[in-house]
Amino acid sequence: MSRPALRIVGVACVMATLAVACTGGSDSAPSSTVPTPATTITPQRSGDDQLTIGLLLPSSDPIMGQGLIEASNIAVERINAAGGVLGRPVRIVEQDEGLSDGGSAGVAALLASDLQIDAVVGPTSSLTALNELDTLVSAGVMSCSPTATALALDDFPDDELFFRTAPSDSLQAQAIADLAQRTGVQNIAIAHVDDVYGRPFAGAVSDALSEGTRTVTTYPFVRGDGTLEDIAQAVVESGARVVVVLAGSDDGTAFLEALTKTNFGSLIDVIVNDQFRNPAEAQRIEALDPSLRDRVRGVAPQAQSTDKDRPFDPPGLFAANAFDCVNLIALAVNLVGTDDPSVFATQIPALTTRGRVCRSFDECKRLLDESLNINYNGPDGITELLVVGRPARARFDVFAFDETGRGVFEQSIVASGS
Repeated sequence: MSRPALRIVGVACVMATLAVACTGGSDSAPSSTVPTPATTITPQRSGDDQLTIGLLLPSSDPIMGQGLIEASNIAVERINAAGGVLGRPVRIVEQDEGLSDGGSAGVAALLASDLQIDAVVGPTSSLTALNELDTLVSAGVMSCSPTATALALDDFPDDELFFRTAPSDSLQAQAIADLAQRTGVQNIAIAHVDDVYGRPFAGAVSDALSEGTRTVTTYPFVRGDGTLEDIAQAVVESGARVVVVLAGSDDGTAFLEALTKTNFGSLIDVIVNDQFRNPAEAQRIEALDPSLRDRVRGVAPQAQSTDKDRPFDPPGLFAANAFDCVNLIALAVNLVGTDDPSVFATQIPALTTRGRVCRSFDECKRLLDESLNINYNGPDGITELLVVGRPARARFDVFAFDETGRGVFEQSIVASGS
């Protein structure tokens, strides 16, 4: 029987609570610039035949952070029970993500660890990823985020050392466009917060909607400049039958409040993004005109199973994504026979796209040992990464709001992108 994983818990660098949204939208992110990555030179390093995974996750967050940490540890326990990797048990080193400092202290602590860190599960925040990814890449360490969804990460220069098991906002944009297309409406408006989060998001939705004869008009807005009601009125007067609203929960709810003051009767659907499913805004959503609230539907990456008869294993918000990160790292190292990140990281996408379907490390490892290609599918049954390191397909929840302003699951849809 294999030894259990060595679990080294770092002192929490910063106590912070992670918001429900992992994108870092207009409510939480600076509205002026996105951090510009420096030019990186990946150092030459060799493996030590001992896979060590660092966890850069928000340990101070009892809602999501603890679930991600537990899922990562469960994955390692099962890997080690199956014989480990390269004949040795996988080790874990934990550090609190510490969102108030942009994750820099946690990254520094992992890189200064006495144990050589080969890969990091995390960060959860898109802003932390944008701030600290260059440091990890420069150190030659690969990372896999279970929740960072920012579209700005799509083209981040990462030397094939950064992966996401959560869908990018570019894929969420496709899911939103798919939902809008199902209405059959040809005249669609997009109202979006006018910042580095909203502009590219709106552009991605617009691009996905612009095929054929469909008319798509965008309406950027900045909360606080006194024009929200004017823009809401302009949307209504445009003749659009469907409006897509893209913003953080606070700014986005403010736009809905402005919309409720108009004669919105021509609108048959109001489609919003994931950040609107924020419990903190429930009272404001509850106070909307019920006739408008009933027309609002949202799209969000699926965080946990919606099938009570088939719950994800392990359970928890985005726990399956963290579980997938650990398994894919271990399988890639097992495949190439080295824990050198520059070697094993490049193999990760291929493990999810072709070959025999398998759902666990043990099952997948047996197939690889027989020199068979595998198609790893994790707890959610859809794990397919593009060569650039983000999901090619993902399942999204469609939600509505009840009379208390609480987001309620309606159905699940699958979106595909490139």
